[in-house]
Amino acid sequence: MKIEHRNGNAVKTLHAVIVPFPAQGHITPCLQLAKKLVRLGFHITFINTIHNHDRMMKSCSKDREPDEDIEFVAVSDGLPDDHPRLADLGSFCSSFSEMGPVFAELFEKLLRKSPITCVIHDVAAVAVHEPVKKLGILVVGIVTPSAISLQCYWNIETFIDAGILPLPPPPTYILTPSLDPVKLTLGLPRSDQETAIRDAPLTCLPGVSPTMRVNDIPTFLQTHDLNSYFIRFFRFTQNPLLPDCECLLFNTFHDLEGEILDAMTDINSNIYFVGPLVFNSTENQVDEVEELSLAATASALWKEDPLSLSWLDNQKQNSVLFVSFGSIATMSIEQMQELALGLEMSGHAFLWVIRSDLIEDTHENKEFQIMLSDIMQRTQDRALLVPWVEQIAVLSHPSVAAFLTHCGWNSTIESISTGVPMLCWPRFAEQNTNCHYIKCVWEIGLDFKSQVKDDTTIVSKEEVAKKVRKIMAIDGADLEIDKIRTNARNLRIAARKAVSGGGSSHTAFMKFVQQIEKTSKLQLPS
Repeated sequence: MKIEHRNGNAVKTLHAVIVPFPAQGHITPCLQLAKKLVRLGFHITFINTIHNHDRMMKSCSKDREPDEDIEFVAVSDGLPDDHPRLADLGSFCSSFSEMGPVFAELFEKLLRKSPITCVIHDVAAVAVHEPVKKLGILVVGIVTPSAISLQCYWNIETFIDAGILPLPPPPTYILTPSLDPVKLTLGLPRSDQETAIRDAPLTCLPGVSPTMRVNDIPTFLQTHDLNSYFIRFFRFTQNPLLPDCECLLFNTFHDLEGEILDAMTDINSNIYFVGPLVFNSTENQVDEVEELSLAATASALWKEDPLSLSWLDNQKQNSVLFVSFGSIATMSIEQMQELALGLEMSGHAFLWVIRSDLIEDTHENKEFQIMLSDIMQRTQDRALLVPWVEQIAVLSHPSVAAFLTHCGWNSTIESISTGVPMLCWPRFAEQNTNCHYIKCVWEIGLDFKSQVKDDTTIVSKEEVAKKVRKIMAIDGADLEIDKIRTNARNLRIAARKAVSGGGSSHTAFMKFVQQIEKTSKLQLPS
């Protein structure tokens, strides 16, 4: 299907401007959406910050064909090159939310160049919304985390009314809050009262799984202070804009989160589940599930290691554990040591992505580097460490049997799309929410049990080795794992059916495009 507007002899395709929140996990689905729209005849202007645009262009493989229908435009985030950005997420989000005047100037400039059918902005990119509305351009929101996560953020008032939020204040003799103010990781409860609330069933949230507890809502919300930045951001900044969008797009599908979709009646009158966006199809392929492919987007902000796929080619089928904690999550040196030793103890092959900024300690720890080097020396016949990979290609590889993941939504939906079971190790934000659904609702993965050590929690090397061995068990050796693999395969099939012709996501996507065509105020030249 190609949608065109004709004016005399002129043919003008629809023009969408897409603005992601400037983080890897948001850029990727937005670019996946851009490529889907291009295949329907859209011209896309894709807006990145200069910082991320330069990184993305530098990391792209030279042999990848550029898409002439996607124009990349970069705008300054106003921060110096050495700013930590996502390493101080609250500060960065606050700064990015103040960029309204910058976007106003940018969109006025874009309008002078060509008409704009609609602007599709990440719902977290709140600074885009008002400038676009003032210019009379149609505004569409794209939700990049899971639907259950947005349902949690939307229902902050429900949590307050139910007495769940804020969490009880810590005793006066305890100096640190449960939620780390910078890392946004959730620590131990600070009182018996807080323990009771966090362990309680989550009965007040519409559409939620009955197995969820308060402790499973996103860490951003689990705070002692209703004046904390992210509570205020969702409550007073992001949430009021959601009903004001022409529609909301979700990178999920009905068979996965349908109960949440059915409960979202008060967020927006037009909600479309259009995922998984990672699937690539053309006009000729869309009616055949078997002809769908999983496409890379060239959206990486790190240089992808070229050896990982060839290394996987030399491994046995279903023999490798893929380990990656995404683009933002970090880990202490002590926990990294336990993880590394546990992977070694498991006896299984593993491909481990270790970003340069994965370790929390800012100073170089030579003892850890020596230990890691020794482990890799001892496991060189069955292990590979890389700084970044083309994740969808790795998950699609027949050698990969399971995915040890932080449970970010991109990683989760990609693992579901490839039918790969997961070992869940959530770090912050909505990752713990996704983890609960992976383990308890969809039953396609396992999680780790932590132990208390020095007023914090840590997953031991013994626990790592135990769960790796379990998730990697051969068929027929573990009934729980057999069920997990069957569920993962079934969800993979459901995901492919959803985006195929007549599927729920394909139908929703076409309805969205038709709505945009009908309601846009595209002004063509006379």
